[in-house]
Amino acid sequence: MIAGFAVSPYDASVVEYISVTAAVSLIALSLGGQIAALPSSNATALALVISTAKAQKISVSGAKAALVRAPFKKPVLRYLYAAGWIGGVKHRTSCLLARVAPRYAEKQATAEIRSNAKLKAQLRKRGVTAPTAAGALVKGVVSACS
Repeated sequence: MIAGFAVSPYDASVVEYISVTAAVSLIALSLGGQIAALPSSNATALALVISTAKAQKISVSGAKAALVRAPFKKPVLRYLYAAGWIGGVKHRTSCLLARVAPRYAEKQATAEIRSNAKLKAQLRKRGVTAPTAAGALVKGVVSACS
């Protein structure tokens, strides 16, 4: 049963496959060229959010609002939340799937982060674990559905 709906094993497999694909593509799209420059300050996070929103052709004001309402203190987590929001707006299917199965999306995002040495190194410099980063990213995606 997914979000109150009865599904067959086949349907669950399809949802799982789509979720994995969405989580992987979401991270790639959200963090695209920004991996080497994860922010250490709120000003840098804002600049990265603006450039990411423009690159993805998403509302800059909406992306800024996502950064402002991010429920985190660390700039890197605020940025990941906003990047997740951008990815969720850009890819509504990912948004809906993350909303239906956020724990699964976090698990997949954590695995993707752990497989990316550059991203892991940047997160380590900022004192952020892969699960924490994945949680911020997925929360941002889910917020795009609201």
